[in-house]
Amino acid sequence: MRSGRKEVLVYFCAVLCVVSLAIPGGAFAEGTQPDLERRIEQLEKRLGQYEKDEKEMLPGAWTDKITLNGAVEFDYTYQDDSDLADNSVNDSTSDLYIDTVELGLGIAFHEAVTGSLVLKAENVGDSDSTTSDDIFVDEAIITIQQEGFPLYFVGGKRTQPFGFFNNHLINDPITQDCYEVVKAGATVGYTPGILNMDISLTAYRGETLADKVEEAGFGFTRDKDAAYTEDNDVSSFIANVTAYCLNECMVFAAYFDSEPGDGGNNETAGGTFSYAIEDIGLTLDAEYMAALERENASNDAEAKESAWFVGAAYKVIDPVEVAIRYESFDDDQDGDQDEHLENRYSLGVAYTLFEKDPFVCNLMGEYRKSNYEAAAGGSADDDLDEFFARVAIYF
Repeated sequence: MRSGRKEVLVYFCAVLCVVSLAIPGGAFAEGTQPDLERRIEQLEKRLGQYEKDEKEMLPGAWTDKITLNGAVEFDYTYQDDSDLADNSVNDSTSDLYIDTVELGLGIAFHEAVTGSLVLKAENVGDSDSTTSDDIFVDEAIITIQQEGFPLYFVGGKRTQPFGFFNNHLINDPITQDCYEVVKAGATVGYTPGILNMDISLTAYRGETLADKVEEAGFGFTRDKDAAYTEDNDVSSFIANVTAYCLNECMVFAAYFDSEPGDGGNNETAGGTFSYAIEDIGLTLDAEYMAALERENASNDAEAKESAWFVGAAYKVIDPVEVAIRYESFDDDQDGDQDEHLENRYSLGVAYTLFEKDPFVCNLMGEYRKSNYEAAAGGSADDDLDEFFARVAIYF
């Protein structure tokens, strides 16, 4: 197609030359030759534009607009006790499985419009897990954000902006176990240009947080009335204010979540602090989340649980990082209940085996000790020792 257009241009120029030779000498008066050159120049520009348009229509042109990323995490786990409910049995248990397989696709439709799709499978081959290892859509969002314009929009399924969950260990922090909101939602944000602030409001449908604490597996339950019907409107929302200071090395954030519940709203608030001292390779993290109001559950309407953690990570030498974390959970119930988590602490190390942007291969290890409540005269254990190892590939 392009060679054909060039032939047409050459042929056109040849015709002009023949005609100019055939016409008597005075036919091309002075000043007409520059006009001819101008016309030829215009034709060349048009031909160049045709070639550019054709190139942009080719599939290869999209390669600059598409990014691929992903992860594969292969884990070994060991617990010194397979049954916390019975302190007379202390059989250990261990397992090998793929914790996460993830593939992400990012598309830049326009300088101000981007899309993201993340496919994921978890606990693949974990013999003790009740979580399905089927592939599912973990994230599917569209973002509209024009550079220099303070308003932006994010819509779709993702981890909604309630908590940061900063992590340098294998296991997620306790705040993520208890309060992560992964739902389809719509976020409208505002960046006023002061302290690198980001203010956002997110709306979504459903009730997540009161049930999420129960799913965390810390023994805490909250029973809804048998006649309660879950709200079927988009009536849940999150308000978030985040400030990035000192060239984004320091982060402060506060957030609030409200969801409908059984006889009253479930309201939860939290805050995050993070500080990275890059010169010495030290990172400090802290996060706190607590229930402000909880639905009128039949077992304990007044219980307002909370969870928090503090952690630190230090890069000893370039490929080696060590991390520690202390976590606490408060069920806000009088007395001790069997298998209710009180606190846990972790110590971990990560070694970067290979790194070539964007490919990274890490070897990780983590020891974790958890302490549980134990009712007087009960038969439950009050502690658990665990060890985790991981080979992780990120790209």
